[in-house]
Amino acid sequence: MIIFNGSYSKERKNGRIGVKKVVVILLSLLVAFQFIAAQEKKVLNAEAGQAFNSGLDLAKKQKYEQAIPKFKKALKAEPNFPDAHYMLGYCYKKLSRYKEAENEFKEAIKLDDKFSKAYVALGKLQFAMDKRQEAINTFKAVLAFDPENIKANYELGRVYYEMKNYKTAQGYLEKAIKINPKYVSPYNMLGLVLEQQKKYAAAAEAFQNAVNKEKKKSKKGTYYYRLGKVYLTMNKLKQAESALLQALSLSRSSSIKAASNFYLGETYKKMGQKQKALKYYSKAAKSSQWRQPAEYEIDMIKNPDKYAY
Repeated sequence: MIIFNGSYSKERKNGRIGVKKVVVILLSLLVAFQFIAAQEKKVLNAEAGQAFNSGLDLAKKQKYEQAIPKFKKALKAEPNFPDAHYMLGYCYKKLSRYKEAENEFKEAIKLDDKFSKAYVALGKLQFAMDKRQEAINTFKAVLAFDPENIKANYELGRVYYEMKNYKTAQGYLEKAIKINPKYVSPYNMLGLVLEQQKKYAAAAEAFQNAVNKEKKKSKKGTYYYRLGKVYLTMNKLKQAESALLQALSLSRSSSIKAASNFYLGETYKKMGQKQKALKYYSKAAKSSQWRQPAEYEIDMIKNPDKYAY
């Protein structure tokens, strides 16, 4: 910024323009030209751009087979096009062509080694392919240049949870929550991690946060189920009852509904309300997954003498 003051006026009276002003103007012009040149380098040729946009439109309509040739056409016209490789990987993944998807995500990263979205997509794919250590390395590669990347932190927490490394998982999930407290998924995963560590009060708090922040009813139902299950473990029966009834009301998942019915049976059994327990065990028994334990509990209530020792 040039500050005009008395010295400038004095120089002008003497017929001299300030040298600093001239230098600043020249530097500004140089920066402007460099910016324009940089922008021109990023501009794709028309053929590549048109093909890419056509591919995007098809991908949005879930027409992945038809989108693939469009992205290939874009790459033929513009080989240094990381986004086209990324979208090819995305389409291949949707078609369960995982090896081809993996190769395309890697190509995108080769062209742009700071392409966070491609790293995260690659890591998630590697995890799905049961390449857990490779997935960890990929997510950590993102954090090396983008430590505040919420998706990489969350996905690392998820991988370590599946590997039963709960303490490490907890650290990454807490970091994800710190980065963006409004992002729901880390709260749910943190609840699962804490539950496995028998930190039930903290797990209940995490699931309650997930419930409070989630907008989709079906997901909220899942989180209510997990909250109710933890409350049951803590012997907080009224809270368990309330959460599990909410799960039944909100969830669209048959497996979540069946599990909620079973644990409501458990809750009412602990409350001494046998008829309500039988009602929900009977509902749970309609599910193949819960039939055996539910029928066992029903038989215990109806025929207690069989189980007297």
